[in-house]
Amino acid sequence: MTLAYRHHRPELYGYARDNFFALLFTSYIIGSLTGPGIWYSTTVANPRGISELIHNFMGVWAAEWVWFVTEVTLVYVMVYLFDKVGHRTYMYLSWVFAVVSWGTMLIIVGILSFMMSPGSDAWFQSGNVLQAFYNPNYFPHLLMRTGFMIALGALLGLAVATRIREADLRAWIVRRLAGAGLVGMAFGGAFFPLYLHTLPDRARVTLDGIIPSSVKLSIAAGIGALALALLLLWLRPKLRYAAGFVVILATVTLVLAIYPQERVREWIRKPYIAGDYLYVNQLVARDVPGKGIRSELETVERHGFLSVHPFVPERLKTVTPENVLEAGRAMALVSCAACHSLEDSGPRPLVLKMQGMTDPNAVEQFLRARLNGDPAHGGAPYMPKLVGTDDEIRGFPSTSPSKIAALPPRPPLKRPPDDAEGVGHVLGRPPESADGIRSNHARV
Repeated sequence: MTLAYRHHRPELYGYARDNFFALLFTSYIIGSLTGPGIWYSTTVANPRGISELIHNFMGVWAAEWVWFVTEVTLVYVMVYLFDKVGHRTYMYLSWVFAVVSWGTMLIIVGILSFMMSPGSDAWFQSGNVLQAFYNPNYFPHLLMRTGFMIALGALLGLAVATRIREADLRAWIVRRLAGAGLVGMAFGGAFFPLYLHTLPDRARVTLDGIIPSSVKLSIAAGIGALALALLLLWLRPKLRYAAGFVVILATVTLVLAIYPQERVREWIRKPYIAGDYLYVNQLVARDVPGKGIRSELETVERHGFLSVHPFVPERLKTVTPENVLEAGRAMALVSCAACHSLEDSGPRPLVLKMQGMTDPNAVEQFLRARLNGDPAHGGAPYMPKLVGTDDEIRGFPSTSPSKIAALPPRPPLKRPPDDAEGVGHVLGRPPESADGIRSNHARV
């Protein structure tokens, strides 16, 4: 828009309108269909993680909502008021739209970076939202993501440019879009080493030693393919290409680079779901004095994970010789199902990972050593500490994982009534006797 206005090139206005329409359709109309599903699935999969993020960043979420509503409103304005406002006004509106669109990224990246790690003990002691938001990973993450988003925006513009019939105009636009994409990739890539440097130690260990090489190669291949295509179009802007070429390139980038990269970011964040204190199985793993949060691990070890969990039926809250197999499955579900499947398919199935381990004593020793929560003493840096009573932990490997997986599925569990007997629940009604759980529950 700026080039069209300042250089008096009215032929660019039609392209700008088509570009805004493509953005409206792909990012906002389709996004309005997928966004609610994403929020619903994340809330169901880890309600406590979402709750903690809302409590920590209430004002930040509110600000993001203002930016986002403004952004959505402006994209409709840019499409439907194209012929109803002056070119100068339209240029200013396009700049406002660009700023508020980047503003949503400014906010979301702060929350995403906090989910990786607050970066220091300062936030744990103060609970200050700014210390959580402006963590060491924030600016490298923001600048890296900004660069690559410029490249993806250029990719969308190249798809729209295929509709231009005039060869010289199309070549002029293609060359500038390809150049902008290359600059964006170079800019984002320049901050990638700093992004890695600001990751917590456990994340770097997981990235270096656990993430398969094939995944890293896939990401590199996807980024390389995008860079080569942009370079080709920059060198030969008059090259005729169809919209299908850009669609294929976008699909390759999505499948080979964006999706694996998002998965890697989820992997290296573990064993936490947020802030280095909330495990992926929704247990609070350490004290956060600044927020009045207390670790629940000691309470769970004393009373038992099955006993305090609100969705475990009463018959399984105490492990007995009669229910040890079913209780073992329940223990595997509440402890491991956030990351592992109990069947022989699905994400990281326990059946396959523990295949051949049939001696209960050997399995117990392995689990206690590997899931001790202390990487310095052999614990897996990416897995939560296995907590529970001795009976629960001994019952966990009481039989082979394949037998646990073979148990028939139970009907959906209901939340226990308010007068349920026994020890209170970590995620439900906290009892007076469950130290460290009641205060946390008040926040969640």
